Parts: sequence; C-alpha cells; structure tokens
Amino acid sequence: MTQPALKFREPTLNDGEYVRETLFHVEQSDLAFANIYLLRRKYGTSIALHENVLYRHFSGDGRLRGYAFPVGNQFDVSQALFHVEQHAKYYGKPLQFTLLTEDNARVLRDFYGDKVSFSDDPGNADYLYLRDDLVELAGTAFHKKRNQIARFERMYPDWYIEPLMTSNVADALSIARAWVASQQASANHEHELRAIEHAIRDRIPLDITGWLLYVNDEPASLSLSSYINCEVVDIHYEKCVPKYRDAYPIIIREVARYMCCKYINREEDLNIPGLRQAKLSWKPHHILHKLTANVTLC
Repeated sequence: MTQPALKFREPTLNDGEYVRETLFHVEQSDLAFANIYLLRRKYGTSIALHENVLYRHFSGDGRLRGYAFPVGNQFDVSQALFHVEQHAKYYGKPLQFTLLTEDNARVLRDFYGDKVSFSDDPGNADYLYLRDDLVELAGTAFHKKRNQIARFERMYPDWYIEPLMTSNVADALSIARAWVASQQASANHEHELRAIEHAIRDRIPLDITGWLLYVNDEPASLSLSSYINCEVVDIHYEKCVPKYRDAYPIIIREVARYMCCKYINREEDLNIPGLRQAKLSWKPHHILHKLTANVTLC
C-alpha cells in the first residue's frame, strides 16, 4: 500500500501562523490555534499541514476521537478526504470524524452516501454571540444582566479592568488558582489550570489577549481570548475568585467592548446543565452544532 501523504505530529508554537492562514471562514472554537495547542495533550491532538490544508486527528480522552474535517482556503475537498481515507487505511484506523459542523456533515453525506452514519453530542456545540449584544445589553432579553451589573457596581463601585501584562501575571495566576481551589478536585480541573498557566506564559506566540478585573484593588476575574479570524473571537477562559463570582457579567461586557469582531464564541457547555443555562442566558445569536461520523470502508 502506498505510504499516505499526511504526516501527523504534535502541534508546536511554531505552527500558529500557518494554521491561522487556513481559518478565514470558520467559527468553531476547536479551530482556534490556542485551543489546538493548549489542549493537545488532553485530546491527543496531532496535526498535518499538507498543500495549504490543515488536518487534525484526536486520540485523547474518548470525547474527541478520530479525524476532524480538513480546513483550508479554496482546496479540493475530495482530494483532502482521499488523503484522510488513505491515512486511515494505511495505519488501520477506523474512519471516524469528530467536531463536524452541519456543513461538514453534508459534504460527507454527499461524498460517502450510505457508508456514513452520524450522531450528535450537544455538549460539543459552540455558543456564538453578537459582540454588540454583549456590549449594549439592550432590551428586555438582557434585563437580568443589567440588574446584576447594577447590583455589583453598587456593592463595589471601585472596580476597574486592565489588560494582562508582565506586571500583573501573578494576579492572573492567583485568580485561576483560587477558582480551581474552589472546585471539587478533579483531573480535569488540574488540567485546566495547567492550560491557563501555559496560555498566560505563551500568550504572545498564541496571540492571546487577557483582561483582569480588580475590585478594591484585589484581582477578582480573568478573561483570556484570541481571534479565530477577523469575524470571530474565541473566549478560552473566564474565571472569577469565589469571593467575587458575581463579577462574571461585568467582565463579559467589558472584555466585549475591546473586541473588534462581529461574533464572540463562548465555546461549548460540555453537557453540564448549569453551564448550559448560563450560556443560554446570554442569548446566543446562533449555536454551532457539531456531529460525529463513522464511515464504513470496503
């Protein structure tokens, strides 16, 4: 059997520029380069960059397993899927796809016909919001959010926000560590803390922007984000110290003020009921559903 064209490997910081060049027309958070890099160990992410197309494969915790749909600008989709299939056959891997958008699924259905079957995991869906909605909080839909912010400002009139920089890195880390300490101990929370620490340390090559909210000169809340493309910003992490957990509406609104984009992607809810309710309460413009697929090869 001919050796496949795709050579998968673990992503490195040096891949950022190349990967971003393939993301002009996408919205999904899993394609933000910061997520590809920071979550590479958790999900066993490997990438292949071939003929200006990005390929990904996941062999991690079971929630993400298989190939992602190829991503690029003006590429031959049939040829790209042929490369994926060739790789799966050569290495004896099942031809599984994960994190498929509905558009991706339509392409696979047209390409493979009855050989492909799909399933949906709502926990992987991305919540996308209009940036202007999060800034203006206008109308009855955001009445509760405005009340929450007004109540917080009455209690803490001396709050302020500043960008993440060398002088406040220790404050940012203290917020993340305080949040993790307040949660039930788990491997996932420890992994999340390590990812936040790496995001802060490598924020320049990852193109991550951070903002800190202070209350009475105490670090209270942290937000880390990056641009997927000029249309979409991805919020990677938002954390508040337990004492100031009511600061979430403030930092969500204030960070949105500084964005120059149309949409803000606040990522998935992981099938956690409380997280799902919180994301829905901010009135998403649309929810980007993601599917998995299995292809039966002859």
